[in-house]
Amino acid sequence: MNAGSAGLRRWTQRFTIASAGAFVAFLPAPLVGTGHRTAVLIGLFGFVCPMIFGMGYLLLPAYAGRTLVDYRLAGFHFGLAYLGAALIVGGWIRDGIGTLFTAGAALWALGVATFVGALLATIGPVLVTEPAAVLRFGDRPQRSTRLATAVLPVAVGYLLVGTIALLEVTPLLGLTDGSIRPAQVSHYYAIGFGALLVFALGARLLVGFYHVTPPRSLVWLLLLSGVVAPGLLGTVRWQGPWFRIGAGSAAVAMGCYAAVIAFVAVRTDRSRVELSGIAFGALAGVLAVVASGSLLLGNGVRNALLLHRTFVLAGFFPLTITGYAFQFFPVATGRVPGATARGVAATIGALAVGVAAQGLGIAGQLELVRSFGIGLSLLGAIGYLYLVVGRFANFELEV
Repeated sequence: MNAGSAGLRRWTQRFTIASAGAFVAFLPAPLVGTGHRTAVLIGLFGFVCPMIFGMGYLLLPAYAGRTLVDYRLAGFHFGLAYLGAALIVGGWIRDGIGTLFTAGAALWALGVATFVGALLATIGPVLVTEPAAVLRFGDRPQRSTRLATAVLPVAVGYLLVGTIALLEVTPLLGLTDGSIRPAQVSHYYAIGFGALLVFALGARLLVGFYHVTPPRSLVWLLLLSGVVAPGLLGTVRWQGPWFRIGAGSAAVAMGCYAAVIAFVAVRTDRSRVELSGIAFGALAGVLAVVASGSLLLGNGVRNALLLHRTFVLAGFFPLTITGYAFQFFPVATGRVPGATARGVAATIGALAVGVAAQGLGIAGQLELVRSFGIGLSLLGAIGYLYLVVGRFANFELEV
């Protein structure tokens, strides 16, 4: 492994560890009265997006047969991302969208510009000179794989749109008339950047990990509906007809994603321990769209929005991230206590049962059950953090 590849891998590991730490901080937020918006900010800016940034630096250039043009850009972005996230969260707690929040948004936006610029500098020349090298997947140029590859820049585009919306929420761009709402930023980031990348990368990675090719029509419906949904949910007003269409597209995408995962789970002959995390994450995603969909149809369950956020930020993303992280960074080596297949299964199980209990507690207004679920999810999050830190510590020793 050359110095550039080793350096990039170290920054990917740091993004992963910091993301896991933010997830640990995110879970008890409801118990200490920080408010739902604060919890969402911690979840998105501290946990979900940084993990995707770290893996994006590692994976996206590799699809073009390249490594990042300069691994130090990932380190620069790491500092900007977490300083920006800290100021955004701290500023929101202190005085809402004030000076600290605005400074954090500016730093975060600079980090996003670094991320996009680094990818363009790495992949752009290949796209110009050898576009087939990017669109092909090994020696199997399947149409669904090509579509998944084409969706990746769309997800990055939603990241840019969400970042512009974030800046428009602050006084930086001079637009303070309330036409841009924080919820729109959340939709662009969570559904447009996060979920869409999960869908697109999943369509590519599952084939390699489990040697199972999902039905092409299912993958196409997943990706096309996944592309449409964030644009409508992030742009139009709540409860309007176009918003309903966006919500319907999101429901179709999540349902298709769950079907793809189920198809792979049934057909593969490989270990399903890590896949169980991805599968439980897909199930949580389905429950999230059911909760929000019931509200749009006028038959919403109690606390439907809170239920939706919980299934997304404490279920879909953490279980999906955990499942894929354990695939990329195998931890079941026994090199640290608990680093076994049972340890991985226990971590995934705690996260899955924990978010289920949280959902039951929210829907039934049973605070004790919800608190139990948060505690169980917290144990799973700590277990995940422990396992990846142990894995990376051993990796450093090996290198």
